[in-house]
Amino acid sequence: MKKKLITILIVFVVFAGGVGLGWYIRNQTLNSRATIPNIFERVLGFLVQRGEKEDDDLLYYNTDLSDFIVNGSTKTKVALEGIVDKIAKQPDGDYHIIVRPQYVPVGLYLVTEAIPEIKLPLPKEGDHIKIWGIVRFDILHNWWELHPVIG
Repeated sequence: MKKKLITILIVFVVFAGGVGLGWYIRNQTLNSRATIPNIFERVLGFLVQRGEKEDDDLLYYNTDLSDFIVNGSTKTKVALEGIVDKIAKQPDGDYHIIVRPQYVPVGLYLVTEAIPEIKLPLPKEGDHIKIWGIVRFDILHNWWELHPVIG
C-alpha cells in the first residue's frame, strides 16, 4: 500500500511540475498562445515526416532579390544576388549591408545584417555579391531582411 501511494505521489509531482513548467514557458515567450506539445504530438512528430525533407535544413534557396524585397520568403534560409549599395556600422556592432537588384531602377533595397560573431569579409560598395542568410521580417521597420548573414 505504501509503495502504491509513493508511486501515485511521484506521478502527481511530475505531472504538476510539467504543468507548472508549461505555464512558465508560455508566460516567458512573446507568443502567449505557445504550447508545449503533448505526448501524442511528440510521438506523431517523431514517427511521421511532416512537410519538407530532412536535408532542407541544410539548403539555402536561390531567390530573386526583387521578389524577396517585395514578398519575402516562406523558406528560412535563402541565397540572393545583388549590388552592394551601402555599408553602415550599427551601434550594436552589426554591419548593415544594403543590397539592390542589378537591373532594377533605384528604389528597391534589402537590408542584410552581418553580425560580429560570424567573421566575414565585408564587400565594397558597388560589388556584385551573392549573399545568404536567415530570413526575418523586421516588424519595427516593416521590411524583410537577412539577419544574420551567413556568407
